[in-house]
Amino acid sequence: MGLGLAIKAFFSLLASNTLPDNLLKELHLQHENTKKELPKETSPSPAELRKRELEEQQRSVQLLNILQRDARLVDFLREDIKPYSDAQVGAAVRNLHEGCQQVLNRYLQLEPVISSTEGDPVTVPEGFDPATIKLIGNVTGKPPLKGVLRHRGWQVTKVDLPAVPENNNQIILAPAEVEIS
Repeated sequence: MGLGLAIKAFFSLLASNTLPDNLLKELHLQHENTKKELPKETSPSPAELRKRELEEQQRSVQLLNILQRDARLVDFLREDIKPYSDAQVGAAVRNLHEGCQQVLNRYLQLEPVISSTEGDPVTVPEGFDPATIKLIGNVTGKPPLKGVLRHRGWQVTKVDLPAVPENNNQIILAPAEVEIS
């Protein structure tokens, strides 16, 4: 599984606590393709597969760790904001937005899936990848389909995360902080 797919899965789970059908399909297809591509004599051992899985998990947690460290994203998402006024939430979101944006700009290169302007007419070609384009609205017929771009989508084109430390405890997202006086 690629890091881009892991990041999509992470943010889908973060936002809705579920994985969309197109992402589940892509995960299943990649799993099936991986099984088919590896000859039996070069198939990784169960220990190697587990090691790869742990590395992927560590990378996903690492990105969330950086978003927590630099923007306090997890703190914000775990906070009950109902008692606060819209102005208070807005002030908090301004700082959160700035910190998260800096993390994305520093560690990931993102590009739109479709570079047209939202609201412009677009044509979805025959053979399109459902993991990259989600059809919404009154979907009938077969591609090519004409529609209006409602969201350009995002794809990760480059990841530049620092190396994961050798003794990384992937369970700890952010350490507790104790001020000693």
